[in-house]
Amino acid sequence: MKDVIVGAITNYDFDKIRPWVNSLDRSGFTGHKVVICYNIDYDTCEELIKRDYTVFGFQRNEEKKTLVYPKKDFAIVVDRFLHMWHFLSDKTDIRYVISTDVKDVIFQNNPSEWLEKNFNHGILASQESIRYCDEDWGKNNITKAFGELIYQKHKDKIIHNAGVIAGSKDHFFDLCLNLYLICSGMPTYIDGGGGPDQAALNILLNTQVYKDKTFSVESERAWAAQLGTVANQKYFGKTTAPCPKVTETGIVTTDAGEPFTIVHQYDRIPELKRIIENKFS
Repeated sequence: MKDVIVGAITNYDFDKIRPWVNSLDRSGFTGHKVVICYNIDYDTCEELIKRDYTVFGFQRNEEKKTLVYPKKDFAIVVDRFLHMWHFLSDKTDIRYVISTDVKDVIFQNNPSEWLEKNFNHGILASQESIRYCDEDWGKNNITKAFGELIYQKHKDKIIHNAGVIAGSKDHFFDLCLNLYLICSGMPTYIDGGGGPDQAALNILLNTQVYKDKTFSVESERAWAAQLGTVANQKYFGKTTAPCPKVTETGIVTTDAGEPFTIVHQYDRIPELKRIIENKFS
């Protein structure tokens, strides 16, 4: 049984995903590495294949030398769950699935090792360390996507980030389908930013069926740093975890000094973005 890490990209060349790829390649991860490619040039796909990544693509455009996704009006944050579900549907050798954003994520350690030490089965949900009522983007996103009544039921709950999700294969497989079905008929873009995926994730995880199977992991457990909230000065005093620290060599750690396995939204901090891009160039 192997683990799988999967990301989804559209309209990116290899330079834009280089930190994600290089950090993953250097992390010691030995499982399957998969990239869902929606509108990606052949050169980027060939580089991924050369590095032993599985490229999940759609139609070939020989004139433009691009893998093309034929659906014109789509939200990658929604359609990725359909295609992760499809990819996993016939896989019998998968233990854990780790899904991450690509443009703003890097791996500091082997995620399989963290999971082996800290996780058993179900869904692993990464906390943003802030409640809906205290986070402007999240409040707007869930309200615009699903309405005021849904927001009121969730306003005091801690937000989980849809850009870093993991789980045992069967649980993750079902979650992907449910997320896609909830979001498939909704607008691809929510006024104010983002799609409906993160709000849908949080609604699902707070139902009793998923709540019993979800490990809601705090920032200080060193799984994933969600820097857009926990390191945002705007929310200091409102977050439920201390601000992560950055060492001189650009390692992002918990307040206690333990390196995070995954760092998300590093591009929100200009100096850290520069360090990480240089390190993983």
